[in-house]
Amino acid sequence: MSVPPTVGWSPGPANVENQVKGLIEAAEANIARLTAQIRELDCLRAKERSVLATLRLMIIPIGKLPTEILVEIFQHTVQTPVLADEDSWENSIMISHSGSATSFHSDSSAAIEKVLCLSRVCSYWRKIVDATPALWAEGVVSVTAKQVVTPSYLDGLKSLLTRSTPYPISVAFASDRTTTRHLKSWARHVLPAMLPTAQRWRNLEINPPSFLHLNELSPGAFASLERLHIRNLSEQTGVTTAFQSCPRLRNFALDTHGDSRIHLILDHLPWWQLVEINIEDSSLSGCRAALLQCSNIVLARFLTSFEWDSKHAVQSPTVVLPCLKTLFLSFIGPNDYQGGFDAFLVPLSLPSLTRLDFISDCDTDEFWPTEEFSAFQDRSPNIQAIRIWFSSITSDGLIALLRHGPSLQTLNIRYGGRCVDNAFFDALYYDEADSAPLAPKLQEIHLEYVGDNFDADHFERAIRSRWWPDGERLLPDGSRPRVSRLTRAWITATDERVSDGLKERMEELVTQGLDLFFMN
Repeated sequence: MSVPPTVGWSPGPANVENQVKGLIEAAEANIARLTAQIRELDCLRAKERSVLATLRLMIIPIGKLPTEILVEIFQHTVQTPVLADEDSWENSIMISHSGSATSFHSDSSAAIEKVLCLSRVCSYWRKIVDATPALWAEGVVSVTAKQVVTPSYLDGLKSLLTRSTPYPISVAFASDRTTTRHLKSWARHVLPAMLPTAQRWRNLEINPPSFLHLNELSPGAFASLERLHIRNLSEQTGVTTAFQSCPRLRNFALDTHGDSRIHLILDHLPWWQLVEINIEDSSLSGCRAALLQCSNIVLARFLTSFEWDSKHAVQSPTVVLPCLKTLFLSFIGPNDYQGGFDAFLVPLSLPSLTRLDFISDCDTDEFWPTEEFSAFQDRSPNIQAIRIWFSSITSDGLIALLRHGPSLQTLNIRYGGRCVDNAFFDALYYDEADSAPLAPKLQEIHLEYVGDNFDADHFERAIRSRWWPDGERLLPDGSRPRVSRLTRAWITATDERVSDGLKERMEELVTQGLDLFFMN
């Protein structure tokens, strides 16, 4: 028999609150339990993803490659040209008269970005990248006084230098007189991190004021240095002797932004061991003084002016540079220094020279030293290609050039209206009875923006005399021509000398294989 409830009973407030608290505790416990389960499941999912990635890597082609092959692929991926090539320098010097062949390539700094990208693909690749110092030595380690020196910047720089050890690296110090804001911090923190690695510097580009900090290094610090580029050299820079002992230095570049500063380093470089120089300096006499010290030079480029110091104008003894094959001379500004160009040529004897470029930036009235140039050719009898742009060379001078060019194969004249005339083409005409024709090996003629002083008949006669179809040409007496067959004749005239009638008549030679090009 049950006891009936007390009439009027109801739960008290305290009992309701206790019940709710219990429900809250139970809900929180459930949430904690589910959260723990989620964490465990996340861990399990991450493990499964790792296993899945490993399994997939085992069956895709790249996953089957040995580590050594993968490293080689990575190296091809990150490699970028550190130095600008010859063609890019040549084009820049002809067009804008700026730049140098040993300037660091604009894309070379992207190498580190490629390395970092590879390291983020997966943990396996990251291990390979981190364990391959050669990858971190690609591109250029570029430090600049404009950079705000932060702890993260220093950590990244030191990490890069450490990971690239022991491989040679390319280094660029960028600073100038306008970047004084961070200079003290840069010299205090960045240079101490960089200078201990000097033994590994293969390519170095440097400009003031970081220049003199190199004097802090011990003699022989640049044991690996092969290419050196000094930029913005000035009187305020001072002289450094740090580069006097660089046993592997072969390539040197200097630019002084049109000033005459080369005398500051004439006595402080091992010129004799250089094989390539690229010098921008306004002093032609200073350029010659440097060149005469380069006994093993193979390629020399000068962006200079006709400025000639009187103290260097004395006659110098003949200097033989037996290895020089290519010489570029590019001039800025008019010739206000009579006798500079011929004084540059007088002491030079270049028996291996095959290419010579003489480029001015405008059609000046400078004196062309025909006699000295002919004597220079006699001392350099193996020149195969000559390019002369914007010169006052006369027709007689050009004919003399052909007469003293027994090995000449390519002749390129631009804006030479005073030298390309009927007399020139008459001299170029090959007479089968002539036992000593001019330029017997000439094969290519480029005449650009000429045509004021010749007529089409003389041009056509000269070209036809040096052309015949493929095969050996036999003369009536059974002998062969004493000249080579032309392969190319390009002419861009400044007037209507190249008529449609001439083009039609010469079409026969084109169909036979002559590379003939006309443009008015």
